[in-house]
Amino acid sequence: MKSLALKYPANADNATHHAKLAVRAAWEEFDMALDYSAQSLEEVDVQVESLREDGYTAEDVAEALFVLGCYVGEVMVKRLGGRWIETARSPLRDVSPWPMVVLLRDGSAWDPIGKTFLRLELGDSESIAGFFRLALRSLGQRPRP
Repeated sequence: MKSLALKYPANADNATHHAKLAVRAAWEEFDMALDYSAQSLEEVDVQVESLREDGYTAEDVAEALFVLGCYVGEVMVKRLGGRWIETARSPLRDVSPWPMVVLLRDGSAWDPIGKTFLRLELGDSESIAGFFRLALRSLGQRPRP
């Protein structure tokens, strides 16, 4: 994959900034309001599917997928009590090629950026909303309001 031309460095400290870019782009390009709710992840699925249907590859829209992945991660942080962590310091260090992942309080690590790329590449079978529900079930809880 090509190197990404991102507005902020790709690290855990900047994940929130990347997520805000996704919120702005969703509003400007898709007229969708992303509000960091679990339900908003269905809108992210719609956005990514729209890119897929238009024939874009992951390389074509890598920056957009990266910031959308950060948005997905921010929803996990806000609703599931997670936090961003550098991948090299996580249980996914030998699995994920992305620089940061979300660590939940049960110690499980989740790769929302990678999941967003998979959603484009593989379609509906890689539901982002489903990814969130799986993380939620792993914690045995309800999302935070």
